[in-house]
Amino acid sequence: MPFKTLLCFFWCSYVTQVFAQSDTPCQAPVISVNSDTCIFINSTTAGATYQTDPANGGIPPCAFPGSPDVWYAVIVPSSGAIAFTSEPGTITDGGLAVYSGPCYQPQLLECDDDAANGMMPVVDRSDFIPGDTLFIRFWKAAGNGTGTFNLCAIESHSDCPVAQQICETTRVNGNAYGPGSNQDAFAYYCDISEFQSQWFRFRFLTTGTFIFKLFPDSIGPLIYPDYDWLMYRSTGSGFCNTFTSQTNPDICNGSSSMGAQGETGLDPAGTSNSVPAGPGNPFCPVLNVNAGDDYYLLVNNFSTSSSGFTLNLGGTALLDCSIKPTFVASVNTNAIQHAYPVPAKENICFRTQPGSDQEEWVLTIYDPTGNLIYTDRNPDSSGWCVQTNQLGHGLFYYRIADRNRQAKSQGKFIVE
Repeated sequence: MPFKTLLCFFWCSYVTQVFAQSDTPCQAPVISVNSDTCIFINSTTAGATYQTDPANGGIPPCAFPGSPDVWYAVIVPSSGAIAFTSEPGTITDGGLAVYSGPCYQPQLLECDDDAANGMMPVVDRSDFIPGDTLFIRFWKAAGNGTGTFNLCAIESHSDCPVAQQICETTRVNGNAYGPGSNQDAFAYYCDISEFQSQWFRFRFLTTGTFIFKLFPDSIGPLIYPDYDWLMYRSTGSGFCNTFTSQTNPDICNGSSSMGAQGETGLDPAGTSNSVPAGPGNPFCPVLNVNAGDDYYLLVNNFSTSSSGFTLNLGGTALLDCSIKPTFVASVNTNAIQHAYPVPAKENICFRTQPGSDQEEWVLTIYDPTGNLIYTDRNPDSSGWCVQTNQLGHGLFYYRIADRNRQAKSQGKFIVE
């Protein structure tokens, strides 16, 4: 398998809408978070200015800021998972930063330069707070100037807890986006590292055989689509909570086959359940499943050539279409009191209410750019207290989730 750059697929169409622009976050127009098909917004930075005061986000820490920038806003859906992706117009190298509120003092969550198509930016995460307002800032990177670009916000399925339920043949539109909030694969199995990713989930109603085939929309003479995948059998309702990058897949295929249609998947032509990277058989054998079995499929596209793919399902086993997503509709803020003291000095604590269900709860803390810097499981009877010398100084974000990764509380705090 050739070296795979940090590029990603996205299920988006090329329909565009034109929205008014804003020079400040408080005046930013609200755009929709698309649920399945990306509607790109045709945008421009012409007429905007570059401002560095805190009320306008300060100086973004990526993509060589200095050009005029524009702002948009979104409301986080119940999944908490959004990918913000961009396409070139007259701007072919852009920067994108995502902030949380308040709008008059936005706090940086993440900044990106080149993770989308070509040298365009993308931010893809599944840990946003449902119902929160986020602000998206865009500018021309690497030099002063203005121009046009396309922007889209769409619900992400890049992490296991927000896997897309599949029970029939599915068409996935494609464009570059990221690996979500978690790096789910590190080449431990079939030499597959996660870059461009989407999770799918299958539950079987009857015993039988299962076949799937992934067909890229297009193949080119110079750059060939390279879809790889790992498939896991769930052993309980908490699969995504216990899943790590070292969880052993039941089946995986890292072949960069040069087949006529670039296809891969499960097929009678498959001979091995573990096909390593490199030229080889693009298929693993047909899977025998039992009624009630639950499987998760992680698909990666490491090529810039594909505009999407079709996932064909087959076999004799019937699939269940009634399973529900694993995320919750809203955050239960009653179970956890706010972090204290704020601002923190030597310790930051998170107190649980007496009698609340704390079994296998997880505390995660992130720095302002969204990098995970601290994790702890199973609080004591009063909650957690973390020494701030493990974190550093400044603004941090926290999330508390139960064993199924359902959020119990999310918020932010400052360490002096």
